[in-house]
Amino acid sequence: MSSEQGFIDLRLNVQEGHNQESFWPSFTDIMTVVVMIFMIAMVVLLLRNIELVNQLRSTMTAEREAMELARSTGEEKEHISLRLMAAENELSIRRMQQRELDEANREQKRLIISQTDLIARLKLETDTLTRSKEQLSSENSSLSQRLERANERVQSLQQDQQNLQQDLSSTRQQLESSKRQLASMAHDVTSLQQLQETTRAQYDSLQQRLEQSTAELQQAKTAMHNSGFKLNSLQGEYDKLKVEYDKLFRPARSPEGRYLVIVRYSKANGNPQIEYTTDPLSGYETISREELEQRLSRLKAEKPNGLYIKVVFPENSGLAYNEAWKFTSELHARYDYYSQPDVPDPDLPGSNGKPEKPVPPAQ
Repeated sequence: MSSEQGFIDLRLNVQEGHNQESFWPSFTDIMTVVVMIFMIAMVVLLLRNIELVNQLRSTMTAEREAMELARSTGEEKEHISLRLMAAENELSIRRMQQRELDEANREQKRLIISQTDLIARLKLETDTLTRSKEQLSSENSSLSQRLERANERVQSLQQDQQNLQQDLSSTRQQLESSKRQLASMAHDVTSLQQLQETTRAQYDSLQQRLEQSTAELQQAKTAMHNSGFKLNSLQGEYDKLKVEYDKLFRPARSPEGRYLVIVRYSKANGNPQIEYTTDPLSGYETISREELEQRLSRLKAEKPNGLYIKVVFPENSGLAYNEAWKFTSELHARYDYYSQPDVPDPDLPGSNGKPEKPVPPAQ
């Protein structure tokens, strides 16, 4: 068999016709193998597709979970940002409060030092006044004794004056009697002249004693009046210094029992910005300086216990120290209870919290 007729059939006893008829079964086998390969490939592709679908579903689930996690993370991040902003605001407020406390502490230290010096001076003056009072008390007692003696002397002088007046009356009567005797007894002129001169001398002496007693009585009254005036004057000075001494023990400034007003002051682009509130939980209200003055004036008139003005400066307020101090000082001087003399303070002397006025010296 030649090479042009295909492969040589090596099977034994195979006829040529039989070789012609065995072509289609071989083709069928080949096509079956091809179909089986195609089916296997389709099964593999279907399995791979199912696996890819499962992976896609798991990927989409993971993506949804990631989106949900991202959303919750964003919300938590926003919440944390809000908390961070609130914490920063609180921190700025705390810093301003710390600055205010430091400044108040330094001011209190300076005030304590000045008050300590003033207390020392007042103690010295009090000791001096106490010694002066004791001396004046002793002088007063001595003056009282002298006054009693002067009164006794005045009484004795008045008695002497009465006696002198009686003697003067009797002398006048004697003079009249002597004149009558002189008219009736002209022959005894010498004795009558001597008697008249003696009577005149007694009259002049009694008159001088009366004038001297009157002058001593007037001096005693003047000395008594001067000593009483001096004692009352020193007593008034002592009471005044005692009131100033008591003022030094006035309690520190505190919001307890007062109406709290919080004013936040800052500058934005060079323009002053004032925020006002009486309740920190309700937030601040932006107002002008004129409206702030009107509200504080109205509250000052309505609240008998006085206002506690708390001035707050944000951390980046844009204010100089002198501007902040001037604003605070003006508000405190006009409206804060601690600077108002007519606000009751039970810790001060007097029934209404005001210093007691010294008693004026007697005239």
